[in-house]
This record gives sequence, C-alpha cells and structure tokens, in this order.
Amino acid sequence: MDPLKLAHALSSRGEPGYRLGQILEAVYKRGAASYAEIKVLPAPLREALAPQAPILSLTERRLLVSKDGRSRKAALALADGLAIETVLLKPKPGPDWTTCISCQAGCAVGCTFCATGLMGLKRSLTPEEIVDQVLFWVQHLKRENMPGRVTNVVFMGMGEPFHCYEIAAESIRQLTDPVRLGLAQRHIAVSTAGLAPGIERFATDFPQVSLALSLHAANDRLRSKLVPVNKVYPLARLAESLRVYLAKTNRRVFLEYVLLAGENDTPGHAGELAAFVRKTGPVHRFHVNLIAWNPTRTSHAAPAAAQARAFKAELEKAGLSVTIRKNLGQDIQGACGQLIQ
Repeated sequence: MDPLKLAHALSSRGEPGYRLGQILEAVYKRGAASYAEIKVLPAPLREALAPQAPILSLTERRLLVSKDGRSRKAALALADGLAIETVLLKPKPGPDWTTCISCQAGCAVGCTFCATGLMGLKRSLTPEEIVDQVLFWVQHLKRENMPGRVTNVVFMGMGEPFHCYEIAAESIRQLTDPVRLGLAQRHIAVSTAGLAPGIERFATDFPQVSLALSLHAANDRLRSKLVPVNKVYPLARLAESLRVYLAKTNRRVFLEYVLLAGENDTPGHAGELAAFVRKTGPVHRFHVNLIAWNPTRTSHAAPAAAQARAFKAELEKAGLSVTIRKNLGQDIQGACGQLIQ
C-alpha cells in the first residue's frame, strides 16, 4: 500500500482527514485485505478506492506449504509481470512468525551456490513492493486463521539490499513506522554479501537493526570464487567496514557461512574463519550461522551432518559462538539460496 497515493485519492474525493487513519489502522493493524472489509467506510468510497489505491501492489501467483507446517513460500507477481518469492517461517515454538523478504527481482552479486544469483538482476523493488510482502503475510495469517503474528523481518530473500540502499532504507523506515506495522528495529535483520560502504552507512542510519554478513569463506581466493563481489571489496576492506560497524553500534554481527562439501568445510577453513574474526574485532561480538548448502541447479554439494558438526566444533574451540541453522522450507524450495523468479 502507498499511503501517499491513498491520501491523494481521499483528498481528490473531498473525504475528511480522519479517513486515512481509519484505513491505515484497518490494513496495517487488523490485516484487512480489501476495502470491502473496512465497514466504517461508506460503500461508494470502498468501491472507488480499490482501483485508485490498491491495498497490495503485488498479487499471489503460487503458495506452497512445507510438510512440517513451519514454512510457507509465496511467489508474488509484480505489476510489470516480474515475480519474486517471499517466505514465512516459524523458527521456534510460540506465537511469533518471521518473514524472509526480497528487495530485488533477481540479484547481481552472482554467488555460485545461490539460485537467485543464477538469475541475474531484473530490477530493484520499490519500498512499497518490499513492505507489501510483509503485509501479504499479515493478511495470510488472518485469512487462514493461523495463530500468532509477524514479529520479525529478515532481508534475506532475493537481491542485495546494499545494491539498492536508498530503497531498502526507506522500506525499513516504513516497516518501523508506528502508524503502519510498527516493527521494532531490533526485530529486523539485513543481510549483505559484503558491500563495505553500505555496511558503514548502515551503521550510522540503522544502529539498532541487525546486520548479517554472507561470508562463506575467509580467504580471498576462495571467497572471490564463491562470492564475486569480494573482488571489489576483499576481506581486508570488509574487516575495516565491520570495525566501523562495531564501533558505531555496539551490536553483534551475524556471519552467515554456507557449508559446501569439499570446498569450504575443512578444519583449515574453520581456522581461517576464526582468524578473520579475531583480527576484525572482539570474538564475542560475532555469531556464526552455519548453513548446510540447500540444493540448487549448481555443482555444489552439502557436507554430511558429521562434517558440519566437526566444523562447528573447530570454531567453538577457537572461542566463537556458533549455530548450525535448521534449513526450514527445503521441501518447498524455500530455504536459504533456493528462491527464484
């Protein structure tokens, strides 16, 4: 929803100012999916607003539910015919849901193990299209009579947020706007492949929003192969930007590390990762999320569970905080690195 477009539509019809607040309350707080549901509006107004100021800028093309019920993936069509994917997750028991949202259709970074990276970049989304993914899931929970609410948002879907920094920043401001969804900044996380200037700017603009860095290797040769943007911002430059972030925010940095069998999962690779963390800042200011590779149309492979545990143990011996992330939604191609158009 675009509140500015809505306000203009209301003004052009001579509606009183309080109508805007009524609609925003119904849409963002109560999950109204259509103007027909907002009964406080006169019927002629409900009919007129639908084409002038649509509640959602995107439409559902396909929705899949994982066997365990903890993940749902939606393919959403944009107005120009492109499509994106977004995921709803329940990482732990309780009423809270997390949504993984996209900021671009496709991605220009080209990480070799990521399905989105194989697509290339189609275009960046608008702030409205980004926020509407969260609104879509709010409506979905209500429509399906599912308990709980969306409390966490992660920019870990399709696209690189710092390739469209201004757009991503505006969408964060809208997500945290108390008049709209009113999410706490600490319940939002942004993942980057390592655009160093963006990390430094992010530290100033959003010191309470969590930062996740897709690292995947801690030597420049291997990381440049897996994450080509490393050729522009190698590890030394990346470490410099992380020091700026740590100094400005006093927050913990999450390091995402996709384990690829025989490529980056040996004790030597674990040692390189531990050394990178120690050189960059206090060890306790970092947490490593290990992710066993999720199948895509690439030549990589996931390590055996025992190998992942051994890698984790090596990092823990070095004093690092480490988790092996449970890959929710793999059966619906909704896990990390599996999203496509």
